[in-house]
Amino acid sequence: MRIGVTGSAGFLGWHLRCRLLIASAGHEAVCADRSTFADAAALDRFVSSCDAIVHVAGVNRANSDAEVASGNTWLAQQLVEAMQRTGTAVPVLYTNSVKADDGGVYGDAKQAAADILAQHQFATNMPMIDMVLPHVFGEYGVPYYNSAVTTFSYALANGETPQVDLDGQLELLHAQDICVAIVAAIEAPVSGRPRLSGRPISVGEVWNLLEAHHGRYVEELTIPRFADRFDQQVFNSLRSQLYLTGYYPHPITLHSDPRGAFAELGRADGLGQTSISTSVPGITRGDHFHVDKIERFVVIAGSATIRLRRLFTNDVKVYEVSGDQPVFIDMPPLCTHNISNTSDEVVTTMFWAGDHFDPAVPDTYIEPVEATP
Repeated sequence: MRIGVTGSAGFLGWHLRCRLLIASAGHEAVCADRSTFADAAALDRFVSSCDAIVHVAGVNRANSDAEVASGNTWLAQQLVEAMQRTGTAVPVLYTNSVKADDGGVYGDAKQAAADILAQHQFATNMPMIDMVLPHVFGEYGVPYYNSAVTTFSYALANGETPQVDLDGQLELLHAQDICVAIVAAIEAPVSGRPRLSGRPISVGEVWNLLEAHHGRYVEELTIPRFADRFDQQVFNSLRSQLYLTGYYPHPITLHSDPRGAFAELGRADGLGQTSISTSVPGITRGDHFHVDKIERFVVIAGSATIRLRRLFTNDVKVYEVSGDQPVFIDMPPLCTHNISNTSDEVVTTMFWAGDHFDPAVPDTYIEPVEATP
């Protein structure tokens, strides 16, 4: 199925493209961004090529309340007019907000956009899924814009202390969990207004959780024990900001004496699995990504090149590593990665994963690092 994604360059739109890449049903994302909406012909081509449309694009911050109000309704109206011009009749899923039920400029604008889409879908007798989302968080968000989780993660990664409204209340749901629900809904579209539920938590609790994770991970070099998957998702959001700010590769202390050398590669409070791999010259391993898995690479003998690329970007980070000066590099979620033996000798690599490998649920998805998004 060709699934149109408006706002594909934004935070939730990017996560949805990742989920469609993971989905086993062979879906293809058709992308629309700001430039698409600015060109009527491009928008017509977009809607004409879709078997279903997920309308993620929206305006939640602007220079004025008027821009927030008009921006959301304008996007919905442009989408409807393009479908009318081209005679496109397909299921539409709209990512609404819990604030739509609370009033206010943003909430009213989100609901007005939903109403515009619903009227068109009713007229064409096609499903309209008005999916109401709580507060969204996840990896690679924009600080001071997408989520308090992102803002706090960014601040900790950069040694800053943000302003924290300790008593503020949030209902957090990870972007990938939302995208799982979106894909399921669009695969079997039925008109309705599903409301997704998240984790109720105070802003102060989010800060305390991230600060504790940062202390264990960065200051004590320990993978913390997670209370549940939500806890790990918060931790992975922190890791994504550390990745973006250049925390990796991280040096490892090598203790040497006449007998040789000893180095501690990693600690963990909870589950973990350590493995070892050798690679002959010219061999590349990997070219895959993970959604939840925590994974650490340490080359302990020989020289190698480790490459990482965040999905749907051209930003390939290249790390030259050697067993002579060991460093660790953790593989952030939704970053495809590989390791190549670039030397004339066998390379030995230690791998640590934060879970016990389960071949039935490997959390491993093939994607070449050097692919063009």
